[in-house]
Amino acid sequence: MVAEFNRSHPLIHVEADYEGSYSDSGPLQQKLLAAIVAHRPPDVAQIEVHSMPVFAATGALAPLNQDISRSSIDGPSHYLPGMAVTTTIHGTIYGVPFNRSVPLIIYNETLFKKAGITQPPATWPELIHDAQLLTQHDGSQSVYGFAPLANWWPWESQVWSAGGHIMNKSLTQATFDSPSGEKVTKALAALIHAGDAEAFPGSEGWDNTMTAFYQGKVAMMEDSSGDLGYDAQQIGNKFAWGATMMPKDPVEAVPPGGADAVIFKNSSKQVASAAWTFIQWWTAPAQTMAWSEATGYLPVQQAVLSNAKYQQFLATHPQNKVALAELAYQKQPPQSPHYLALLQYVQDAMQSAYFTNTSVAHAMKTAAQQTNAVVSGQ
Repeated sequence: MVAEFNRSHPLIHVEADYEGSYSDSGPLQQKLLAAIVAHRPPDVAQIEVHSMPVFAATGALAPLNQDISRSSIDGPSHYLPGMAVTTTIHGTIYGVPFNRSVPLIIYNETLFKKAGITQPPATWPELIHDAQLLTQHDGSQSVYGFAPLANWWPWESQVWSAGGHIMNKSLTQATFDSPSGEKVTKALAALIHAGDAEAFPGSEGWDNTMTAFYQGKVAMMEDSSGDLGYDAQQIGNKFAWGATMMPKDPVEAVPPGGADAVIFKNSSKQVASAAWTFIQWWTAPAQTMAWSEATGYLPVQQAVLSNAKYQQFLATHPQNKVALAELAYQKQPPQSPHYLALLQYVQDAMQSAYFTNTSVAHAMKTAAQQTNAVVSGQ
C-alpha cells in the first residue's frame, strides 16, 4: 500500500520501516521513545492505542485538531463508532485511527456440532460451561474447550464485563484488585487448573494459542479481529469456524485495539503536510476497505459500510460482521501516562495465576501495589 501511495503521489516519498511488535513495550515503542529523547523521531508512526497517553505526555506529538477540523476525510463524524476513542488526550487530538481492531472469541463450529452446542457463548458462565463440554482427554491426545490468552488486552474486557474498574476516575490508584475486577480471571484460572482450558506462557503465548486452534487442539480462543484474514488462511478447509463477541457478565464491554497514526513535531511544515496527505490517503474509504479485507482490521470510515463491494465481502466473511457489531461496546482505557506499566504488571500477574499456584487475588493485589507505587512516584 505504501508503494501504491508513492506511485500515485510522485512529489511525496514514504519509507515504511517495520520495527516489529508495537505493543507490550515492544521494539517499536522502545525505539520511538529513544528517538524522541534523541530528538530524532520519524515523521509518522503507528502508535498502539493504549500507548497514546504515554507518547502524548512526551510532548513530541503534533496536535491535529486544526487538520481534523478542515479534513473532508478524517473528521470524527466520518469514523465508525468508537474509532476516535483513543485519539484525543485531554482535549487535544493527537492521532488518526489507522489499523484498528477489537478482541473476539474464535470458535471451531465443527467441534461445537460434535458436542451438541448450537450457538456460541454470550456470557462468561456460558463459555465456561461450553469449555467443559468441549474438552476431551483421550490418552495422550487432548482437545481443550478454551484457550484464554495470558495477555492484558482481553483482560481489560474481563474486568469491565464483570462491572469492575481498572483505575479510579482521578487515575491515582489501581482498582482492578476487587471482587468484580477479579471475577472472570479467577474463573478462567480455575478452568485452566481443572484441565478444561489450555493457556500458553511467555512472549510466544499468543502465537502458540493460534497454532493450537488451527490444529484443532482447542475449540475456542481469544483473538484479535486484526487476525481474521490470517485465521482464514491458516484454517482453510480444515474445519468450519466462526467468531462471536467477547462474553459479558453482565456488562458488554471491550477495549479498542490496533494503532493510531501520529505526526511528530520535529517535521518541517512541508514534511508535516506530506505526512498528513499520506494519513488521509491511507484512511480514505478505498484504502481502509482494501486494508480491512486483506487483514481483518476494521475499516475506519462509515462510508465503507455502504459500499456494495464491502457488503459482498461481509456476506462471505461473517466473522468480520461480528467485529463491526462489537464496536458499539468499546470502552476507553484509562488515559494515564503510567498505563503501560500497569498493563505489564497485570500481564505478569496473569502469567503467575495461570501457570503457577499463585492465586489470582494475590497476583492482582501485587500488580495493583506495583502500579500504585509507580503512579505515586515511589
